[in-house]
Amino acid sequence: MGIMRTAAAKGLIPAGNKISELRGNLTRLMTESAKVLEERFGQEGLDALSEVFRRLGSEDAEAMKKRLGLEDGLKDASDAWKVIGHVFGAKMNATWKSDGYVEFDHPFCPQHAEFQKQGKLFCDTVCLPYVTAVAEGIAPEITVGVVRKATEDSTCIKSLKLENVPSE
Repeated sequence: MGIMRTAAAKGLIPAGNKISELRGNLTRLMTESAKVLEERFGQEGLDALSEVFRRLGSEDAEAMKKRLGLEDGLKDASDAWKVIGHVFGAKMNATWKSDGYVEFDHPFCPQHAEFQKQGKLFCDTVCLPYVTAVAEGIAPEITVGVVRKATEDSTCIKSLKLENVPSE
């Protein structure tokens, strides 16, 4: 048995390796769930999966508010999205267009990359319901927008807008 195998079998797995493996498994789970539910149940299956991700996003928003001391402002919702991006290994840029409006682009999104491998983008089914629920759970006065939908060639650009504050 090799050193790596022996160490892994004894539970001596570096944290970075554990995180990478878990991220990969999560992105595959999200993709495979969408594929199977669409194959078996069509749009109804995708709608059900969207509801699952909305619920998870709502629960995660509450947990993040408690654990991270987030309040209900636009900056708090922005920070929550950044945390999620870091957890999932996404590369994200937040561009503040005004005090009440911020856009997020993703030079790299692991979920988008997995969707590309499978030949179908499930961004509207998996990601958007989740991050929308997180943002709205953090700051109910927030509106989530899609500035540019993801395509086979590029990731999406999403926005957070604080209601009653005009964007520039």
